[in-house]
Amino acid sequence: MRTPAGQSSPEQGPASGARATSLPVVDERREIDHRLANSLQLAADFLAFEQARLEDPRARAVLQQTAARMVAVGHLHRFLSAHKDAPNVNLEPFLTELCTRIVGSTGLSCSVDADPVIVPGETAQQLGIAINELAMNAAKHAYRQGEPGQLHVDCHGDGKILRLSVCDDGEGLGRDFSAEGATGLGLTIVRAVARQLKGSLEARDDHGARFTITIPLAAAIGPASRSFSPPT
Repeated sequence: MRTPAGQSSPEQGPASGARATSLPVVDERREIDHRLANSLQLAADFLAFEQARLEDPRARAVLQQTAARMVAVGHLHRFLSAHKDAPNVNLEPFLTELCTRIVGSTGLSCSVDADPVIVPGETAQQLGIAINELAMNAAKHAYRQGEPGQLHVDCHGDGKILRLSVCDDGEGLGRDFSAEGATGLGLTIVRAVARQLKGSLEARDDHGARFTITIPLAAAIGPASRSFSPPT
């Protein structure tokens, strides 16, 4: 017997009964996060496959870089998804664990010197995204291919201002480099993070490259936007 839309047959029982077998909301979110990370890895594998088929060296390099970025973002997503529902995050253990992930995704050695500053979970996620982008930039630009590299993360706060620095000991930025004028995707994202946290981004040579994000801790009270839209 056909049942009209919106009604349930006696054999099926009430519509609400079907929901009783669904996953709890938290487990459902974890499953979605897990599938998204796996999808990013699969997409990266597809790009690597296509890259191997190309003869144009420039096109091969672009696909290789894109695949590497997707793998790194997948690792970052798995890590950040564990913190996305936390109202507050202690940056000291958060950054230490994040740098462990960065070692695995970039091959760089990573050290952390951080104060136990407490920030909203959303702010920690935004800072994690910026650090990940700067780490990928260092792995790509600071060191010659196959050369071991160092990355150091400093994070200190005085109750009013938080300063987060990501440093390498590579070739440096060069005299004409400008953090505001750089057009690469990675630094575009980092600038967007600093802007959305009502802060600033500074870049300078310091035995390598040093990028510093400075944000007012008062701005971290409210949730930060996830959008990376350009400034108006």
